[in-house]
Amino acid sequence: MDESRETAWHVMPVREVAAALGTDPECGLSAEEAARRLAEHGQNLLAPPVKVPAWKKFLAQFNDFMIWVLMAAVVISAIEHQLLEAFAITAILLLNGFLGFIQEYRAEQALEALKQMAAPTATVVRDGVEQEVPAAELVPGDVVILEAGDKVPADGRLIEAASLKVDESSLTGESRPVSKHADAECELHCALGDRSTMVYAGTTVAVGRGRFIVTETGQATEMGRIADLLAQQEEEATPLQRELKGVGKRIATLILAIATIVFAVGAWQAYNASGETSLFAALAHEAFRARLTVALLVAISLAVAAIPEGLPAIVTVALSLGVRKMAEHNAIVRKLHAVETLGSTTFICSDKTGTITRNEMAVRRVVVGLDGADILPDWALQPDDLTPDPAGLDLLLEIAASCNDAHFTADGTLVGDPTETALVVAADALAESRRRPRRVAEIPFDSERKRMTTVHVVDGRPVAYVKGGADVVLGLCTHALVRGKRVALDETMRHRILAINTELAASGFRTLAIAFRELDDATVDEPSAVERDLTYVGIVGLVDPPRPEAAEAIATCRRAGIEVAMVTGDHALTARAIAQQVGLSDDGEVLTGVEIERMSDDELYEAVARTRLYARVDPAHKLRIVEALKRHGHIVAMTGDGVNDAPALKRADIGVAMGRVGTDVSREAADMVLADDNFATIVEAVRMGRAVYDNLKKFILFLLSCNVSEVLIIFVTTFFADRPALLPLQILWINLITDGFPALALGVDPASPRVMERPPRDASESVLARKRQAQVLWQGALITVAGLIMYVWADLFMPGHSFERAQTMLFSAMVLAQLVHAFSFRSESRSIFSAYSLKNRWLNVAFAGSLLLQLGVVYLPPLQRVFKTQPLSVSDWLAVIAAAIVPTVLIDITKRLVARSSARSAPTEPVSA
Repeated sequence: MDESRETAWHVMPVREVAAALGTDPECGLSAEEAARRLAEHGQNLLAPPVKVPAWKKFLAQFNDFMIWVLMAAVVISAIEHQLLEAFAITAILLLNGFLGFIQEYRAEQALEALKQMAAPTATVVRDGVEQEVPAAELVPGDVVILEAGDKVPADGRLIEAASLKVDESSLTGESRPVSKHADAECELHCALGDRSTMVYAGTTVAVGRGRFIVTETGQATEMGRIADLLAQQEEEATPLQRELKGVGKRIATLILAIATIVFAVGAWQAYNASGETSLFAALAHEAFRARLTVALLVAISLAVAAIPEGLPAIVTVALSLGVRKMAEHNAIVRKLHAVETLGSTTFICSDKTGTITRNEMAVRRVVVGLDGADILPDWALQPDDLTPDPAGLDLLLEIAASCNDAHFTADGTLVGDPTETALVVAADALAESRRRPRRVAEIPFDSERKRMTTVHVVDGRPVAYVKGGADVVLGLCTHALVRGKRVALDETMRHRILAINTELAASGFRTLAIAFRELDDATVDEPSAVERDLTYVGIVGLVDPPRPEAAEAIATCRRAGIEVAMVTGDHALTARAIAQQVGLSDDGEVLTGVEIERMSDDELYEAVARTRLYARVDPAHKLRIVEALKRHGHIVAMTGDGVNDAPALKRADIGVAMGRVGTDVSREAADMVLADDNFATIVEAVRMGRAVYDNLKKFILFLLSCNVSEVLIIFVTTFFADRPALLPLQILWINLITDGFPALALGVDPASPRVMERPPRDASESVLARKRQAQVLWQGALITVAGLIMYVWADLFMPGHSFERAQTMLFSAMVLAQLVHAFSFRSESRSIFSAYSLKNRWLNVAFAGSLLLQLGVVYLPPLQRVFKTQPLSVSDWLAVIAAAIVPTVLIDITKRLVARSSARSAPTEPVSA
C-alpha cells in the first residue's frame, strides 16, 4: 500500500482507477477476491496502541504505596526470622495481585467486546449485491455506497455523486462541507481539501449520496498518515470512579494516621515490657524487636486491609459487566458514565418512527386530486377500483417511486428507507405503468426542508419530482392536477387539500404530498430555483403501527417516575393518534416546531413542563427542548438518528442513537446505541442502569462498613491490651475473603423486582453522602462491639480458654459477621431472614466458599500454624455465631424501621442497606 500512496487517484478517470485496482464499478469485487485482499492488506483499522504484556499488567497490581509498605514488612519479618509470617504475607499479596489482574482483564475484555459490537459498518457492492459488512473488512477495490450521515470508512475515488457534500473538518480543518463531483478535474498537486473527486476515511457525509472505489484502507489512508487515532481514545474515569478516588485518598490519610497511632502504642508497650531505660538498650533484646515487628506488621496490615484500594477496579468490573448485559438486550452503551446516569434519568424524549412504532411502513391510503371521496379503504390490487382518475394515480405513483432512493439489489431484494420502500411496493402493485424516468439530478431530503426533489428526463424534457410533508410541499405549489388538468390552486382548493391531509393524519397516517414541475434545464444550482411553482398531484397515507411493547414500556416509565415525551417530525395529528394508542398523552396537547420557533427560551421553559407531544420539529428544536428540560432539573435521555441530531444527543444527559436507521454521526455523538431502535430497549436499559448503580452502592458500603469494623477492633484493643487482638495475617485474611468474592457477588446482584417502582435517584446525590457515611460507621461499630464483647468474655470468663483461642474466636466472628452482613445489602425493605435474601446464587456460593476457607484456617494443622489459630469447640462456635448474628439482627430491625418511615413519605425502596 505504500506504492498506492504515491498514486494520483484524484486525477485518474474512474475506469482507470477500476482497472488499476482490478474491480468492477457496477458489481464490485467477488467475495473470494475480497477475502484474498483482506488477508493481503490486513484489516481496515488504524494501528492500535501497543498492548501491555500480561506480565506487566500483573506486576502493575503491586505498584501501590501500601503494597510497597507491606513488601517492606515481609523483608523485616524475614530479617527477624519470622519466615512463616513472611511467606504467608507474600502468598496473600500474590493472591490479591492475581485477583486484581483477573478483574482488570475481565473489564478489558468486556470493553473490547463492547467496541466490537459498536464497530462501524459499511454498505458495499460485492458480486453485484449490496450488503452490509464491518468497515474493518473493507479492502482496496471495494465499491462502497454512501448516504447522508454516513462516516466515510476508507479513502476512495468517487464513481458517482448526487448533491454530495462531505464534512472534512476532522482531516483538513475546513469547517464547511465540501462539494464532491465524480467527474471533476483536479490538478495533480492540489491540496487535500481541493480533491473533489475523492472521499477520505474519518470524514462525514453531510448531504447527498454517492458511490466510490476504495483506494486505501487502514494505516495507508490519509487519516492513518497523520496518525489521527480518534477511534482509539482512552476511556475516561466515570464520575463515580473519580468520586471514589477522592474518597479513597481521604480514607487513606485517616487510616495511615490510625495505623501510626497503633504502631506507636504497640512500640511503647513493647518498650515498657522490655524493662530497659533507653530505646537503644531495648533494641538489643530479641523479644523487644519481635514485639516491635509485630506492632509494625499490625499497623501495616491494618492500613492495607482498611484502605479500599481495590474499589476502582471492582467498580470498573461491575460497570463493564453491566455494559455487556445491556448489550445482550440490544442497548450498546458507548461510555461507562452512561451506566451511572441511566439510573437517574427522569425524562425520555423519544422519536416516533421505529422507536415507538414498528418502522414497517405500508401505503394504505391514496388521494388523487381534490376529491375527498378519493380517501380509499385498504387498497386492493386493481387501480380501477381505487380512483376515478387512473391517469393521476399513475403519475402520483411514478413520482413517489422515482423521487426515491429505495432500489432492488441484484438478487431482487428491495433495500432503503422503510417509507420509500413502501412507496415502491405500492407503485409496483397499483400503477398500470412502471415507468422510471432517468434521474439526472437531485436535492436530497433534509430534516429542516422536510422534502426531497429529484430531476428526471421525461419525454426528452427535464421534470422535477417532489415529495414531502403536505404543509411544506403545498406551500410551494401554485397549481394542482385535477382530473388530468393543471389548474390554478386557489385558497378554497388549498383548504380542501389540507383538510384531507388533516383527516388522514388524525386517523394515524403518515402523509406525504406529491408534486412536480417542468423545468427549462436539468441544472440544479439552488433548491429555491427548482422547488417553486409546483403542481400538486395528491397525497399518500402510510401506516406505521405502534410496537406492541411500547404501551407497557411507557406505563413502566410512569411507575418509575420517568416522564416520556414523543418528539417527531411527523404531522401533529399523526403524533396524537399514535400517542393515544400507546397511552402517552391524555389531553392530546401538541407543540409544533412552528410554535417552538416563535417562543422565547423562557416561554419554552414554561411549555415543556406540561407538553408530552412535539410534532413537526427539526433537530434545532430538539436541542432547545433538551436545554429547557435540563433547566427544570431533569436528567434527559434524547433519541436521534440524523446528522443534525448530534448536537441534541451531545447536550442530553443520555444521547440515544438508532442502530438500524441511525447515521454514524449520531452514533458517535450518542452515549448509547439501540441495536433494535426500540423504545422498550431504552426502558430496559434504564432498569439495568438502576440495578448496576444500586449494586455499586451495595458493595461500596459493604466494603467500607467491614473495613471500619476491622479498624475499630485494632484501634480499640491497642489501648486496652498488651497484645494485638488480631494478627497481621488474620487482618489480611479477613480483608481478602470479604473484599473478594462476596463483594463481587453483590456487584452482580439481580435487580430488585421493585427497581422500576421507585423514583429516579437524585443525580447530585453522592454514593457516600453524609447519611451513608453515618450508616457505614454505625454498622461497622455495631459489628466491632459485638466482636469485642465476645472476645473479652472468651478471654476472661470462659473457663479453660487461652488468649490464642479467644483470638481465634474473634478472628472467626469477624469473618462470619462480615459474610452475613453482605446479605443485609440485598434489600433495605426486606428482612435478611426472608427467602429473598437467598436469591443471589453467586452470593450464596461466595458465602459457602469463604466459610469453608475459614474452617480450613481454623482446623487444618498447616494453616493453624500459619495463622496462629486454635480449633474451636461447639460452645465456642455458638459464641461466634451469636457475635455475628446479634449485630445482623439489630441492623435488620433498624433498616426495616427506616423503610417503613420512608414508605409513609414516598413509595420508594432504596436497595442499599
